[in-house]
Amino acid sequence: MLKEDTVEESKIHSTKKSLWNRSYIYLMLVSLITNMGFNMVYVIISKYALRISDSLSIAGIIAGMFSISALVVRPLAGVTVDRVNKKQLCILANILIGISLVGYSLSRNVPMLFFFRVLHGASFGLGSTVNIALVTQYIPKDRMGEGLAYYGLGQVVAQVVSPSLGVYIEGRYGFSLLFLMIALLSFTGAGLLTRLDYTKDKGLGPIEKGQRPRLSLNSLIAKEVIVYAMVGGIFSFSNGIVSSFLILLGEDRNIANVSLFFSLGAIVLFVLRLFVGRLVDKQGLSLIVNIALILTAGSMVLIGIAPSLLILLLASVLKSMGQGTGQIALQTESIKRVDPARVGVATSTFYIGADIGQGFGPMVGGRISDSFGYGTLFFVCACLILATMLLFNIYQRKSSVSYANKS
Repeated sequence: MLKEDTVEESKIHSTKKSLWNRSYIYLMLVSLITNMGFNMVYVIISKYALRISDSLSIAGIIAGMFSISALVVRPLAGVTVDRVNKKQLCILANILIGISLVGYSLSRNVPMLFFFRVLHGASFGLGSTVNIALVTQYIPKDRMGEGLAYYGLGQVVAQVVSPSLGVYIEGRYGFSLLFLMIALLSFTGAGLLTRLDYTKDKGLGPIEKGQRPRLSLNSLIAKEVIVYAMVGGIFSFSNGIVSSFLILLGEDRNIANVSLFFSLGAIVLFVLRLFVGRLVDKQGLSLIVNIALILTAGSMVLIGIAPSLLILLLASVLKSMGQGTGQIALQTESIKRVDPARVGVATSTFYIGADIGQGFGPMVGGRISDSFGYGTLFFVCACLILATMLLFNIYQRKSSVSYANKS
């Protein structure tokens, strides 16, 4: 029956000749809402946890459980997305996010806060996976890169606006009202999703029939995109290191206004999103990813040697150009490499690489910087990026012939 699902999804692709259709715009708004909520909570959750637990170690564990629970749920989210009604699953994920935020406001002890933090992370992991799988149904196939690039604008805007907004609201009105406001946004997103022009699946396979679906490694992980997930993970690895250690590097070298690095990077990333998708659709994957990796490695070297803010700002531009083009190209290719019925698994596999890179980057970076200093840390990061480029090109050469035959 899964073949019928594929036919239905193909019909949606074929009928959506315009990129800017109503459902696509609704999903962009939902992405903005979800990422705004994430970023507003991200910057104050440790402070809130510390108020409840009075322990920095426990506050750190509670803050980190979000990423861990999101990582754990990714493989199951991918296979679930490909087997059930994506619209309903997306609505459910947003409702659960809203419930978890209401739970934050009600939490008065560590176990309760821990539970809702895990629920939030798992719901976010599910929601981000199903959102991508769902939005691809409303993007014309020949404009997939462009559509995904525009779709990601909500995430970029949220990164710029939400942290400061979250801190302001918490300082003026308190934690509880902030959490309830974000919960209301999530419930609003769930309401918007009910208006999607979604073609109901006629056959949902074993789940609809009440049979137990057969789980396998192939149903949980898209082997076709593992290398792309690894390369995307390296981008996230370097991003995690920069986010965690750049401010400390600036203090160590007496460089003022280091936060401008992030502001400028966000602006560059926003501008890139406006046209990079078209470039991804027209140019070959290898060319774009290789240039992206070189730019990102160069930015790490510049950070490692930076004696002044000017050099850091140049590194910010290079980093945003590299990651902004490379990650979109890899995500687009990951979706194209699988059948429509496995878009969810491909998406979750790609995100697993990002989760691992973002999570382990600060851990590895802390060890290296503690022993050898910040300069060595960023040089090592640059070397890892260049080694990843070698792996990527070897894979591309080996897979190009087989993929061409398959096509």
